Amino acid sequence: MSKSIDPRPFDARALEQIDSPEATAAAYFSLFRSPRATAQDYDDFERWHARDEGNRVAWARVERAWEETAAMRTDARILAIRERALANRRSRGRWQRPLAAAVAVVAVLTAGVVYQRQQSAEVAATATAIAGADSRIISTGIGQQLTFRMTDGSTITANTSSTLAVNETDTRRSTSIRNGEAFFEVAKNPRKPFVVEAGGVKVTALGTAFAVRDFGGTIGVTLAHGKVRVDMPASAGQPAQSAILAPGQELVWSSGRFRTGSIDVDRQLAWRKGVVSFDQVPLKDAVAEINRYSPQEIIVASPALARHPISGTFRIGVTRGFLQSLELAGIARVENESATRAELVQP
Repeated sequence: MSKSIDPRPFDARALEQIDSPEATAAAYFSLFRSPRATAQDYDDFERWHARDEGNRVAWARVERAWEETAAMRTDARILAIRERALANRRSRGRWQRPLAAAVAVVAVLTAGVVYQRQQSAEVAATATAIAGADSRIISTGIGQQLTFRMTDGSTITANTSSTLAVNETDTRRSTSIRNGEAFFEVAKNPRKPFVVEAGGVKVTALGTAFAVRDFGGTIGVTLAHGKVRVDMPASAGQPAQSAILAPGQELVWSSGRFRTGSIDVDRQLAWRKGVVSFDQVPLKDAVAEINRYSPQEIIVASPALARHPISGTFRIGVTRGFLQSLELAGIARVENESATRAELVQP
């Protein structure tokens, strides 16, 4: 008979070193929702809360979210945690906000929890934008995002590990995606078309918002609002083709063929808010998306585990938070973890 192994102990201090106050707060809340919380965990939380103003601000934000989530306030476990927090605050006079206000920052992940972040997509400190004579190169590293505003007011937000060439003349606005993904919010100007090219596919818009991605020669176009025309080249014996997209539609082109269909735009473009969102997605696909944002590669050890569906919202670039969520939910166990690799096995 095989011996079951409990998930690794919660390590909030390690999480603090690699993550934001908001995600650390969410991690604490996930622990307090489980039966594994100890007195030491509560003490650690108090020290974390008192140590830095940013931590207290994070709790203030999630408390506002708590107050707006009436359904969650009826959960007996959450109410018990809240009562303990109030008691500690009265006795020590240290807390400005009650414990466990982070309900809306975490979503249920198959009886577990996940992490969310509210952050502008407009800043990536080490991303680069290099000006040229009549063009600009936008480049982002792993886990970075960068927003560039064109002279006409259109904006381009490049996602992780992306390189784009942007050109703007008196008669044309164009972007070439060399690799990666970007979101475009196009200012209306019928006399000055806006064209995005990726892998030979051209997307033309006048005034609209859409995303284009190029992953290994597979081109995806997601339309948030407005209308775009997608022109696809002749390839693999297939003639050149064109399609018009309506809001809420996605086009995927690969090996000379394309398909279109409806899509949850908010979920598909959640990366603009600093998160990735899954709805009954096989673990292997979720892991592939998480890996895009971190130098630490996750490996799924078995086909059965790879097929396990998960749902939830996770902060991008924080692999440890994702791994810890899977362990707390009892979905997987982490083995052989290092700075560059982590293996998921059956719990």
